[in-house]
Amino acid sequence: MVKIEKIGVSSAAKIYGLTLGILGFVIGIFYALFLSAFSGLLGNSFPISSAGGLGIVMVIAFPIMYGIMGFIIGALGSVIYNFVASKIGGLEIQLSKDDEIPL
Repeated sequence: MVKIEKIGVSSAAKIYGLTLGILGFVIGIFYALFLSAFSGLLGNSFPISSAGGLGIVMVIAFPIMYGIMGFIIGALGSVIYNFVASKIGGLEIQLSKDDEIPL
């Protein structure tokens, strides 16, 4: 068994930020497709909606928002894990080695 006693705060924050940033881009694309397809139903309530530009704004805004949230959540999560692991011990995992092919 191997024990994870500490997680690097900055590395976890970067990984979470990038992962959620990519997820935000994918979600932004779905919003862009949906809002572009139904932009005629919105009428003139949004000035940018007539050209389907609201969907393009979502593709730009969602990755930024999700990336920032992921960075903060990753940092907080690793700080909390490090605190808890210092009190009660780390997370135990079992690693196995793949069968090696003889040369």
